[in-house]
Amino acid sequence: MVTVRRAAVVVAAVAAALALTVFPERAGAQEDAPDDAPNPIAAAAGDVAVLPTGVINATGPTVSNDGRWVVFGGTLGPDDTDTAGAASASGRRSVFRADLLTGSVTEMSPLPEGARPGDTILPRLSANGCVIVAITQVAYDLFRDDDRNERWDVYRLLVPECDGQPNAWELVSTDITGVARDDVFVDAPPAVSGSGAVIAYTHQSDAVLSRLSTISVVDVTQPVDDPTRLQEARGVPIEAPNRAYRYRGAYQPVLSQNGRHLAFTSDALAADPLPGWGPGVSRGGWATTQVYVWDRLAAEQTRSVHLVSGRGGQPARLGAHSPAMSEDGRVVAFVSPDRELITSVLPRCGAECPTQIFRFDRDTDGNGRFDEPSRVPDLALVSAVRKAPATGGIPEGGNAASWAPAVNADGSSIAFVTDATNLMPSSRPGGGTSRDGDLLVAEFHLGELRRVLADESLVTLPGAHGNPVLNDTGSVVVFDTRAGTSLGRLIADGAEPPLVRGRAIAVARVAPQLAMAALDFGTVLLAFDSAELFANVQNAGPAAFKPGEVVVDSSIFRVTGGTCTRGIIVAAGASCSVKLVFNPTQTRHYQSRLTVRGSGADPASVSTELYGAAGDPTLLATPGGVDLPSGRVGEPAGRVAISIENTGFAPVAITDVGLGGNHPDDFTVLSEACTGRALNPGATCAVEVEFVPHAPGYRSALLAVGATTGQYTAAVLGGYARYAPVFEVAAPEVVAGTRLGVGGNGFPAGTQVRIGFADGSAALGQVTVRDDGGFIALLDVPSLVRSGQRRLVATGTDGAVAGADVLVRSAAPTVLPRTPGAGLG
Repeated sequence: MVTVRRAAVVVAAVAAALALTVFPERAGAQEDAPDDAPNPIAAAAGDVAVLPTGVINATGPTVSNDGRWVVFGGTLGPDDTDTAGAASASGRRSVFRADLLTGSVTEMSPLPEGARPGDTILPRLSANGCVIVAITQVAYDLFRDDDRNERWDVYRLLVPECDGQPNAWELVSTDITGVARDDVFVDAPPAVSGSGAVIAYTHQSDAVLSRLSTISVVDVTQPVDDPTRLQEARGVPIEAPNRAYRYRGAYQPVLSQNGRHLAFTSDALAADPLPGWGPGVSRGGWATTQVYVWDRLAAEQTRSVHLVSGRGGQPARLGAHSPAMSEDGRVVAFVSPDRELITSVLPRCGAECPTQIFRFDRDTDGNGRFDEPSRVPDLALVSAVRKAPATGGIPEGGNAASWAPAVNADGSSIAFVTDATNLMPSSRPGGGTSRDGDLLVAEFHLGELRRVLADESLVTLPGAHGNPVLNDTGSVVVFDTRAGTSLGRLIADGAEPPLVRGRAIAVARVAPQLAMAALDFGTVLLAFDSAELFANVQNAGPAAFKPGEVVVDSSIFRVTGGTCTRGIIVAAGASCSVKLVFNPTQTRHYQSRLTVRGSGADPASVSTELYGAAGDPTLLATPGGVDLPSGRVGEPAGRVAISIENTGFAPVAITDVGLGGNHPDDFTVLSEACTGRALNPGATCAVEVEFVPHAPGYRSALLAVGATTGQYTAAVLGGYARYAPVFEVAAPEVVAGTRLGVGGNGFPAGTQVRIGFADGSAALGQVTVRDDGGFIALLDVPSLVRSGQRRLVATGTDGAVAGADVLVRSAAPTVLPRTPGAGLG
């Protein structure tokens, strides 16, 4: 669970420095913050902060891969000053950038002197943080932008930290002659590749007379007059559509970070070799849109566009839209109200079916070749809770709409906005606009949902948030919110909350729970390399982990490879490995420390111990490492038998069988047949071990078996544990204004459990858990509480949450006795 660290104390100090003026100076250096810089915003894992931007209605954030830079749009008021120090035109919309490391906020699109006033909107930041792309009415290029028609064009800015010049915006949206188009549509932001070299945007189609949109992709590394600089997205019909339905064309472009793959929404049959216009649900209405992906570098371009929002090659009957894409283009998330895309339990449709979030995997076998026929399901429902295996494990979708998906670099974390109340144990009060809701993140490989603002102190905060974006690991979530004032006040902890004018930009950080079992090589021949062993970094989430450095503090243990050394993102619920060998130089025992550090801002890290000894090896444990089944805290989870073999040439007397490592108390030796006798050459004996976890997360230990000769062998034991608490009410119904007895068990001992209704209202009570994990309490049910079938939720620490249903009945009205003679005059 996220722990709020009262970051608004820092934010308030930054807000005072910013006041209503946008910093004119450049942000801090890319590598290091200046010594006199303000404190960082939401710098540590668990922080939540509201950015003190000083602008009106800060919206539409985008974030760099390392989680340091945030670019967003906003409006300058008449009392604000722009970068040049002059008073801004009232209501002018502009682009701003926040440096979360230094706390500075800079206007990136000030109006040039003498330029015709206009707005700059819908900014997007490249993943490397070097390029900002936006749509603007301002003619930053006086030679090629003549400000005709609607004047909207796409421009690109290389930021000063990447050797760019301040306000040196470069025109991107041109025709084949290099002149500004002035017809860019503003119903979808532009898209930009990870390096900022490839840009996609939506504009009016030249192929048909009607006002339809198409998408152009621009490679800015090519000269303006080079025909390869500009490509129009494939899959858009060249002929005008019929009049049976209403059409928009192709829009909502999204680029993979390598710029190769373009995802988009279209009401054409874009995947057909000869694309035509698609049908709709009813004649005269809008044609149904689908989500497609175009491989710009495919050898066969007539087959380069692929349908994403479909099942078995058939498009979603009710359509789809709003794609989001992983860095390599493999994973695409989208929004659809369709009820037939995947087998699931979905709510009934009213005037419209509630939209859900789906995840499409273009490479289910992981062989690097996209869009091949898949033998396993390539489509999954994200906005859902998983039902028990007894019911077939069918997912249950959100009972209200979900929208605005955002994907981290490897597609393992998907953030989205939702009005659904059944996806989390408790819901949040509503608020904001029709496009605001609660913010959730699906950790796909872990199979869990988490709330972005999960701290108990924020339980009454309205679900008035939108437009989430993730950094590469998903550990940083940036979003805009209508509840910025309330959020700032809740996390300020007595300090002055940051100034908010309208919508605000907020940042939330989490840190993955990493674990790595201790590794013991046992006895190894002097001056010889041991067999290669693996140390695995287990990521229990939330968010992914990107390893950046693997360090051993002794040359006796040497790293020889492993996936942790490649910098590949490790999703929540996955692991990476470090390969090591041990080469002792003296006849003695050795101990060292292995550390795997993350990359990016505020990286997570994990360390463990390495052991080994020099001598004549005679014992061998098989298997040398094993993960037992996951289990509940405090209950037996599983058993394993470890075989010990005498690999020497003489009988060996085994003297010790013991447990060590990180969590030896979570494992128990139930039986062993090794000690008390001689083990002949080639003979084996068995040690049976049981896993009884005492805490949640990944737990590990070392089983060590030693002989009278001083030689020994070891095996690594591990397994995941979780809390699975039970919460009950003493009676199935309660009258408002009376007391209700409740009880629970399986919660973390000695912690506080909050008990309240699932609608996010104020808690009814808080109780301390006994040492045995249980509690009993009497709750006062308010007399004015809403009646009906309600759900009570008990929320503890470390994800220990349980609920129970209760029927609340209204209190009988009180009838006052009449005074004798009343009304008789």
